[in-house]
Amino acid sequence: MIKSKLTLWIKKWLCKNVVYYSNAPYKFALNGEQKFTLVPTPVVSDESKNTALIQIVGRIHYSEQSENYPIGNKKELVNLIKINNSTVNNEPNTHNAYIIKALEQDQSKVTHWRFTGVPKAWLNLPETLLLSQTLKTEQVISSSVFAAMFVAQHQQSVFSALTSPLVNSAERFAAMFGIPCKHVINISDPTQYAQTLIKGLQAQPKQQLAAFFTLPSGLFTKAQLKKSAIIFSVFFGAYVALTCGYLMYKTQSLQSELAQNKGAVNQALTTLEQFQTSSDTLKTLQSFTQSQQISSSLFFVLHPLFLSAELSNIRFEEGRYVLRGTADKATNALQIIINNPRVNNAKFDYPSRKERRGESFVISFTLTTLQDQSMPIAPNTTREAK
Repeated sequence: MIKSKLTLWIKKWLCKNVVYYSNAPYKFALNGEQKFTLVPTPVVSDESKNTALIQIVGRIHYSEQSENYPIGNKKELVNLIKINNSTVNNEPNTHNAYIIKALEQDQSKVTHWRFTGVPKAWLNLPETLLLSQTLKTEQVISSSVFAAMFVAQHQQSVFSALTSPLVNSAERFAAMFGIPCKHVINISDPTQYAQTLIKGLQAQPKQQLAAFFTLPSGLFTKAQLKKSAIIFSVFFGAYVALTCGYLMYKTQSLQSELAQNKGAVNQALTTLEQFQTSSDTLKTLQSFTQSQQISSSLFFVLHPLFLSAELSNIRFEEGRYVLRGTADKATNALQIIINNPRVNNAKFDYPSRKERRGESFVISFTLTTLQDQSMPIAPNTTREAK
């Protein structure tokens, strides 16, 4: 139901804004079957009050021509077309339109239309262009509704011709332009013709409609233009004033907010600087501690010795650890040290002496810490006791 209402609304809009002109004005209307048809409309003396949005122009009111240009640059091609149009567009109530279709890199095909003696409208569309949008390959329209003519479309170009003693059949028309003709569509009913025009209008690429735009001359009087200019100037001046006032207020507000947040921003920057300094210090300490051992290998040597001896002095002299203490047997203490794989060259520095608490000793040795690394080493076989 919604779709049918929307379709009906579109049809009514087209009837209101699209007209047809061929020696006389016609308007689109809906018949009892809700199909488009064309009905005559009275001629209005003041065209400025009844300027159509879209006007479909009959074939007798324009010339049509397709040309190939050896130009691939669209800007250069447009300038050339404008120069050509300026030399031939000297008659009053005449205007031109064209559509560019590129074929290859250095080749373009252009279809020209030159309208003469048509009422004012915002968009003047040639009827042959719309009729060609409804055709398939090798089809030709033979119409006898308003002006007898033939229409075809071939290789992105529109071909049309009014009926004449020489061109009095679709086959002769096709032979004249060298285009194939396998199916002829005959149109003799105004309702069918109106339906075909609307169908072609709907199929027409919308980006090409701008090529047919014409600003109706005399649409605005000098007094109307002056009044419109004054109204526009007032609105534009008010817009500029309001915009400047808003920008000044916004600038002042932002400056005030910036001043209020300046202290917080400075504190944040100071905190960020302190954090960066602490982070650098932490990274330096982490880099240093990663290369250090968790504990000294000396404690692994002394730990089993504490069970059988008492140490009174521990020194590090000339690259050797020196232990001074007492034990029940000094040789047992030396043997415990020698059995530790971390010890090298353990020996008595002085002969042991018997005392009341046992035998006193002075033992010295060197350490190797390779055992504490990730790769193990072979056992020490050079240890000796003296």
